[in-house]
Amino acid sequence: MFSPVMIGMFLVSLAIAWHSIRNGRSPMWLMALAVASFAGAYSFFATVGVWFAYLVFAVIPDFWNSHSMRRFTGGIVKAADPGRAYREKARQVQQVGSVEAKRALAEESLKRGLHAEAVALYESAMQGPLGGSDPVLLKGLARAKLMSGDGAAAEALFLQLKEIDRTAFDADAELDYARALELQGKNDAALQQYENVAARYPGEEARCRYGLLLEKTGQRERAQAVFGEIIESVNGAPSHYRSRQGEWLKIAKQHLKN
Repeated sequence: MFSPVMIGMFLVSLAIAWHSIRNGRSPMWLMALAVASFAGAYSFFATVGVWFAYLVFAVIPDFWNSHSMRRFTGGIVKAADPGRAYREKARQVQQVGSVEAKRALAEESLKRGLHAEAVALYESAMQGPLGGSDPVLLKGLARAKLMSGDGAAAEALFLQLKEIDRTAFDADAELDYARALELQGKNDAALQQYENVAARYPGEEARCRYGLLLEKTGQRERAQAVFGEIIESVNGAPSHYRSRQGEWLKIAKQHLKN
């Protein structure tokens, strides 16, 4: 008769064998498990020893090098030293000064609300012979101009981006283009653009901004309908979507009149 301990050991060994095969480990691990199981009076200690060795030399290294763990440790580093990424990118600009280094620092500057600095970095990166036709730099500069409050310049850059590379004028760029129009008081054009992009934007921001501008321009009934659509869409969505759209859901609820 097999004892519960023997059955448990067999199941653990089977799980390790499956993990080893699935992850392309050396067949020596399977051989070690087989030899340990026939080690006579010492089979228990030998098998546990193989388990421990596999944990130390195979499972733990994989765990520490996994994408999830890198994200976790990166998050800890970022929380402990929130300025580290900015300093590293600034150092790259000083030491290398390449277009890619300037673009990376400009993106980091935008995240930190350093809009004027981002504009200067993007403009510097575009000084090269091909800079004016680089869709990544154009899109970045247009967004930096928008965030710095220069709606006219942002509009012109987004139109240039659309002309140079239609695929780069994606949903995010279309939304920012609508915001640039609104910033200049071109409300009719902005409303049309918001309506166009809201139908295909991956989230509720475009629809929420559309509702807010409708409300601002006195179209309250239509705005109420839009806010209601946002609430219905988010409430009926999976939890991860509700979590990501929390900001826009909150705004919609605040503006929906019961």
